[in-house]
Amino acid sequence: MNDSSKIVGCDPVNNHISTPIPSTLWHYTSYAAFEKIVDSKTIWATEYRFLNDREEFRHARELAQKLVDDEPEFTGAQFHARETIRNAVNIAFYAGHLHEERLRIMVASFSEEGDQLSQWRAYTDSSRGISLGLDLSNLRPPPNIGTAVTFAPCVYDMDDKSALLKAAFAHFRDGVQAWWDSIVDVAGKRKTEGAISGPGFGQRLVSEHSKELRDVVNHYQASLQFDLLRIAPLLKDESFFEEREWRLVLPLENIMLPTKHTIEFRPIRDALVPYIAYPLTRSGQDGPIFCRDLVLGPGSHPFAKSGIDLFFEKRGIRVLARPSKIPYRAT
Repeated sequence: MNDSSKIVGCDPVNNHISTPIPSTLWHYTSYAAFEKIVDSKTIWATEYRFLNDREEFRHARELAQKLVDDEPEFTGAQFHARETIRNAVNIAFYAGHLHEERLRIMVASFSEEGDQLSQWRAYTDSSRGISLGLDLSNLRPPPNIGTAVTFAPCVYDMDDKSALLKAAFAHFRDGVQAWWDSIVDVAGKRKTEGAISGPGFGQRLVSEHSKELRDVVNHYQASLQFDLLRIAPLLKDESFFEEREWRLVLPLENIMLPTKHTIEFRPIRDALVPYIAYPLTRSGQDGPIFCRDLVLGPGSHPFAKSGIDLFFEKRGIRVLARPSKIPYRAT
């Protein structure tokens, strides 16, 4: 086991959540929400169970469980790889922070596409809204605080999703297997020396180190859960690919940020939706949010541009609204 008890995720997951942030990312929203975003300098991260696609976290769980079946049954010195990984994945999704009834994750969504019909229809009251272009280069928390908060692009391609999950499996398996192989190696040497002999010697020696085994498994179990907690919210069905979504994901149990963010609520037709108002500006930053562009939805009022331009002028934001290029009108 590593000398350090610090939980460190696998490199492919770390690399993905460190993807360079584009100079402009877009947030589709209503005029009412847009006003609140600008004046509060925050983005609302909504509790995941109130998102449009209610199946997406089950999608990650079901894919992970399916991929376990592809793992080799044994690796190294007859290490029970597949069953050990299966147990760890089941613990993560059915007993850990990823359990469907225990999961508390807040999500704010952005897109690399600033003028897309499907997103106008889905997120702006059938195009009666705006697409706000933001500089979000400072939104991602620093990696050295070990936070499970992520700001990264969603993953749609099945091969890419599988590769990330398999990398997390391998990181877990390799850590536990290294301990197993070292114990079996000692067992083999002792058997050769005649100290102990007989069938099942390696297994008996492992049982003699059961406490150490639990510590090793628990350490790498925590690492696997850390990887899954960061990557599972980013795995989406490939049918959503055209949205090119980036997600800010806030797991409430693992935020580990310098400041706490209060859970607030907003009413919708049939529920109260929990959300967190997450800052869009650096701590202590004066002035407005870093807005780069704004596109008016195709269904906007004929004089919406003049209203937005005056609104920005009064708040010191040097951006002029522009109309959507999509020839669509809300019914």
